[in-house]
Amino acid sequence: MGKIHTHYDNLKVARLAPQEVIRAAYKALSQKYHPDKNPGDEKAARIMAIVNSAYGTLSDPQRRKEHDEWIAAEEWEIAWLESTHQEENRNKRQDSAEPGWARDVAQPPRRARSAWRSVLWGVSLLLCLLLGWLGAMLMLDRSPLSGTALASALGSLAHAGAPPADMLSVPAAVKSEPKADTSIDSWAVGKPYAPEPALARPPEVKVMAVAQLILQSGPADINCERDRESQALVAPNGEAWPEQSGYVPGFPIGNKGDALEVTLDNSGNPWPAFIKLYDIERRANVRYLFILPNDKLTVDKLAFGKYEVRYQKIAGGADDCRAALRP
Repeated sequence: MGKIHTHYDNLKVARLAPQEVIRAAYKALSQKYHPDKNPGDEKAARIMAIVNSAYGTLSDPQRRKEHDEWIAAEEWEIAWLESTHQEENRNKRQDSAEPGWARDVAQPPRRARSAWRSVLWGVSLLLCLLLGWLGAMLMLDRSPLSGTALASALGSLAHAGAPPADMLSVPAAVKSEPKADTSIDSWAVGKPYAPEPALARPPEVKVMAVAQLILQSGPADINCERDRESQALVAPNGEAWPEQSGYVPGFPIGNKGDALEVTLDNSGNPWPAFIKLYDIERRANVRYLFILPNDKLTVDKLAFGKYEVRYQKIAGGADDCRAALRP
């Protein structure tokens, strides 16, 4: 086993040495290698540093215990490695010894072995031919010819030559015989592969939600002066109101889709309306619309979602007010 150099070796004490022995060893080495007694000696200074480190570890019980555990782990690892190397060397010696045993066996002569191989090859070939021919005869159920074929085959094996002409003439006689049954069962006939027709995909069904909202009319009594002051002569974008019901120009058209359609009914009101379609989830206006009095407007191509309709009455001009005030 390889030796491990430890702090015990640095202080030249045994591993089980008590603290008194360790202290005495340290004192002796300090007197010998102390830098004050060896001024300018680098070797003495290096040895003194090693002695100080060893004494600092062994004088502390906890550090000494850790050092002992480290020594035990290192020794166990070295022992394990050495045992592994010994097993590998033993296996190598066994592997190197096996070819020696094989060389002790006498090798048969090459010529005799090749001659026997040729004989065995010929006999095996004849047996294979005989067994194959007999199998064909049994399948065709030609019992009168089987005995003749067997005798011919045995004669050929006895002379170790080619089969006689009688054996070769048997297949021709067999071919001349009419076939007993040439019908083939229908389930045994191979059919060409025909892929199954692909199933037609069902048409996609799109469902569009349709809603209708009736704009409620305001109170019957209208103050003309107040309406003249609050009427909106122009749209919020500064342009004039559209002449027909529809989208207000200049505003974006959002939430485009094919899932929802809303019909806004202003047919029961004598005043136009400015409408904002508000997306509750996005918290934003997505459509800006203008509806004439007594008219309807369909808002289509809307994406699926939750909406709120916010509308504002747009007061008419003075003529409307006068018309409203007529008896």
